[in-house]
Amino acid sequence: MSDMTIAPYFPFRRIKIINQSVDYNATVASIDIEPQRRFKPVCHRCGHKTDTAHSWAQRRVRDLNFAAAQVWLNCRYRKVFCPTCRRICIEELDLFDPYIRVTRRLAYYVYQLCQVMTVTEVAEHLELD
Repeated sequence: MSDMTIAPYFPFRRIKIINQSVDYNATVASIDIEPQRRFKPVCHRCGHKTDTAHSWAQRRVRDLNFAAAQVWLNCRYRKVFCPTCRRICIEELDLFDPYIRVTRRLAYYVYQLCQVMTVTEVAEHLELD
């Protein structure tokens, strides 16, 4: 087993890579991430720091391809009660927007490609719906 890591490709302060794996054909890579517990959770709506997490949730988010492999992030994140918003909000991790199934950098890459390619061509290139 190699000691290589993909951590340098995830320069996000508030997340920690727990596990990484690549399937046998090297077509799909899965990365398990969770928030750094040394940071207080931050509300995604107002940016207010909170002291505790209300609950934990998990979802799978698509990231930029790594060579020919699709990268999927299995993200465990906190839901927090924000005293400023007075509601339960998802923690801000700077990686993806709440309720969206792609990372911000993949969304920006799709936006850039759509300026020079058709939507159908972009979807075929990235194997998206």
